[in-house]
Amino acid sequence: MLAASIFRPTLLLCWLAAPWSTQPESLFHSRDRSDLEPSPLRQAKPIADLHAAQGRHLGCPRAFDGSGQEFAHAWRLGDIHFDDDEHFTPPTSDMGISLLKVAVHEIGHVLGLPHTYRTGSIMQPNYIPQEPAFELDWSDRKAIQKLYGSCEGSFDTAFDWIRKERNQYGEVMVRFSTYFFRNSWYWLYENRNNRTRYGDPIEILTGWHGIPTYNIDAFVHIWTWKRDERYFFGNQYWRYDSDKDQALTEDEQGKSYPKLISEGFPGIPSPLDTAFYDRRQKLIYFFKESLVFAFDVNRNRVLNSYPKKITEVFPAIIPQNHPFRNIDSAYYSYAYNSIFFFKGNAYWKVVNDKDKQQNSWLPANGLFPKKLISEKWFDVCDVHISTLNM
Repeated sequence: MLAASIFRPTLLLCWLAAPWSTQPESLFHSRDRSDLEPSPLRQAKPIADLHAAQGRHLGCPRAFDGSGQEFAHAWRLGDIHFDDDEHFTPPTSDMGISLLKVAVHEIGHVLGLPHTYRTGSIMQPNYIPQEPAFELDWSDRKAIQKLYGSCEGSFDTAFDWIRKERNQYGEVMVRFSTYFFRNSWYWLYENRNNRTRYGDPIEILTGWHGIPTYNIDAFVHIWTWKRDERYFFGNQYWRYDSDKDQALTEDEQGKSYPKLISEGFPGIPSPLDTAFYDRRQKLIYFFKESLVFAFDVNRNRVLNSYPKKITEVFPAIIPQNHPFRNIDSAYYSYAYNSIFFFKGNAYWKVVNDKDKQQNSWLPANGLFPKKLISEKWFDVCDVHISTLNM
């Protein structure tokens, strides 16, 4: 029999963890056990009911066949039935039949996905025994987003967080993680897996100590042979200590924080739209409306020829295909070795050295035509706050 102690947490896990839906709506609830009713926080109308049954059941035209063969069945926008004669097991077990995998497969049918023989897909018609770790395949995520749309939206800022680690041979290795901030939430993007970390977004207040929870416009990491300084910018700026994982109130020279932007970066207006640090030139590019300011970190001043129009410093490769002003975020991606500008749900990639080597006609710092952010960074999705409290 399918015990409630297994049923409830497993289905809750596939509800929250598997990124099927781009909308914060309930997928299902149970009709069979009173302790499986949804949380009062979930007010959206469910699109499927769950039943655990045996043999002929509930007027269903398909009878279950006992242990083996068919484990469950479902219909598009219909109910999900589990065969109660099967030995279902929770995600922590490597024995029996994984209830999580079967449930996610059936939810796929409810949402409109057919069977496929594509390797790695959860929608394969034949059950594949429990694996060490189950993760929804990239192709399945794309298939459901083709039906329901992908996660779209603007970001307050995006940046790569650099850290140094020693490998098994004692050599210093540079690692990085990508972060996206929106309103009071943030996502860690796993570039290797091309998705956000499961469980995200997380409140900025929880993950980043001492910086404001709203209106973070930029992150700048000044990284030279002599300096390793990280700053967050809003209506002021905060220096962040990566070792202590908190914003400093005072640094090693006795400077207090936060500070007015004009105090630490003379000639830079406040508030900003965004900023990024160019390690090659040792310049911070600050953006404000249609202007860009190039700030020399060694001389602590704006270059004499600046500010300039963004279109002058970062020209469009195709005329008029340009953000022009009020950029949401600009950041250097170590995953792609490129600078990106974000505005709304679109991004523009800046021509890099490799692009110039392959196509010498490209303008320096030119902007490739815009594309959707969701086509390059997948599943950066808002999550309904009720799911984060369960």
